[in-house]
Amino acid sequence: MKLKTKFTLLVALCTFALLGSFYQLSKHSAERTFLAFNKQSAVTFGHTLLDDDLVEAALADKAFVNPEATLTFLSATFPEQLFIWRDTKLTTSAKTLDPTLSIEYEQVKSGHQFSIHHPGVAAFVVQFNEVQHELAQNEELFWLPKVLLDRSFEKEALQQAMLDDFMLTLVILSIIAALLAWLGSWYFLSPLKQLKRSFKAIESGELDTRLALKRHDEVGEIINSFNNLAAWLQGLHQQYKQMNSDLSHELRTPLNGIRSRLEAMEDGILPMDKAQLAVIAQDLHNVNRIIDDLCLLSLTESKQLTLSPTQVNVSELLSALLVRYQAQAQEQGVALTADIQAGVTATLDAGRVRQIVVNLLDNAFKYGADGGIVMLHLHYQDNELVITVADRGQGMSPTQLTQIFERFYRVQASRHDTSSLGLGLPICRQLAELMGATLTANSTENQGASFTLRFSRLIPI
Repeated sequence: MKLKTKFTLLVALCTFALLGSFYQLSKHSAERTFLAFNKQSAVTFGHTLLDDDLVEAALADKAFVNPEATLTFLSATFPEQLFIWRDTKLTTSAKTLDPTLSIEYEQVKSGHQFSIHHPGVAAFVVQFNEVQHELAQNEELFWLPKVLLDRSFEKEALQQAMLDDFMLTLVILSIIAALLAWLGSWYFLSPLKQLKRSFKAIESGELDTRLALKRHDEVGEIINSFNNLAAWLQGLHQQYKQMNSDLSHELRTPLNGIRSRLEAMEDGILPMDKAQLAVIAQDLHNVNRIIDDLCLLSLTESKQLTLSPTQVNVSELLSALLVRYQAQAQEQGVALTADIQAGVTATLDAGRVRQIVVNLLDNAFKYGADGGIVMLHLHYQDNELVITVADRGQGMSPTQLTQIFERFYRVQASRHDTSSLGLGLPICRQLAELMGATLTANSTENQGASFTLRFSRLIPI
């Protein structure tokens, strides 16, 4: 999800939460206000609304078969009134002629209270000081003007209209909030877009990329830091190019020495024997290896090295390497041990894996042979393929351990091979990272060292 989208959603969510909370509070407050109004406005009726004598006169000398007939007659006689019939033996219920209304009765200290319910409308509460008319034993009659009910229903409609208007306002404000959040995110995040494009340019090798500093806030500080970083990278790149140039120049010196030796042999100054030829061959081999290492390191650092992943039986690959080092181990009196898990097969660049392991084994024999043992381990578990090369030699100090993967670093006290420029381990780490793996080292002085090549989330075939 884009940062702009996240920013917009965050602002919109906060706005919706605030408006929603305000809506719920307003709705609850309105409902409580109307409820309190209903309770406080419960009307107490006496003999003033419709005279009891008029009702008694209308009912005189008339007999009805049931309460519905009585209510029907009275409603026809006094159409502006709502008549309620109640059986005193029924504690809570009452009856009216209107089928859309349901009535609940409650005995209160001040008289008789009815709650009149209409579908979708809040209850209308009315109180009577006394029974307005007794029809017969256990039968009571009450009445009230229908206009009071109409007013109650109008009040409820007004409440619903208020809620609908507020909901519409909420929706409109939410849309406006979302729009403002999007515009705000566009305004505040546009410098980050430029920063992203500039980083892409840096990744593409355009190290002279800079951003114009037009702001003096936190974003301006980030832009200034980017410009400083770009300048530092450009200077570092120039230093690296100069260093490679210097190394290439330095390599010409031994090559010129080899040429001079050959010319001296041609002129008879030096004998042309196996000893002289061996010196020349070794010097050429060392120079060629240094050049190859420099080229390989340059390719790996620039991500231009092409991998060739194939289905590889890693167990067989490492077992074959062991055979290569058996003679060297016997010659140096080193015990070469292995713990190689059988049948581990995965898609890897076999040549690069072999190159890393060979370099680690060479270092183990070169700098750890005095410990008398070199170990090679292969283990696969939980989608991790781990190759470890360890020795029991002199080990390294904590300071040396933090520097061994730096380019051109050598521990002079322990390295007698003057042909090495300290490029082997940096190249191995670059190759490992290029394959999506990690190469780490652990060591304690006088207790040996171990190097671990770890392929995480690698699913064997």
